[in-house]
Amino acid sequence: MEQALDLLKPERLLNANNKTPCKMTIAATTASTVPVGTIVSTGADPNAGVTTLDQADFLKLLTAQLAAQDPMQPMDNTQFISQMANFTSLQNSQSLLTSFNTFTTQQAIASAPAYIGKYVTVTDSALGAVSGIVDSVSMVDGSPSLVIGGKTYLSSGVTSISNTAPKTSATSS
Repeated sequence: MEQALDLLKPERLLNANNKTPCKMTIAATTASTVPVGTIVSTGADPNAGVTTLDQADFLKLLTAQLAAQDPMQPMDNTQFISQMANFTSLQNSQSLLTSFNTFTTQQAIASAPAYIGKYVTVTDSALGAVSGIVDSVSMVDGSPSLVIGGKTYLSSGVTSISNTAPKTSATSS
């Protein structure tokens, strides 16, 4: 980030040919693989220089832009308002995402006790499908986990739930 701000110093923003100030604009862009509000390096690895901008970074860039603008041709008010609106929209989206993630976690915690006494099938990365009656529910790293036969499994791995164990059918020959 410091390198990016160093490039925005007024003495670095002069046209190399005639030493007149260069115009600089900050525009919102979107990319399919990088979230809005990120700076991406143009190196060989597109993810090598990805850095998320926060409000302080945006204000630093905006201050540098205003300080380096040509006083005879100041930045258009509509551009300034557009940049502020885009940043506000980004902040609101991030806040909504945080709220949604909190809600999802709370919902999982609230519904976890409903598994107690139920016959469930859970997918475990080491054991594959594990089935049994849920003895209890515990919290592991802020997420609900199910205790089946004395072993703990993440509730996110549940693939089926029933009130009773499936009946085995005996075949006669």
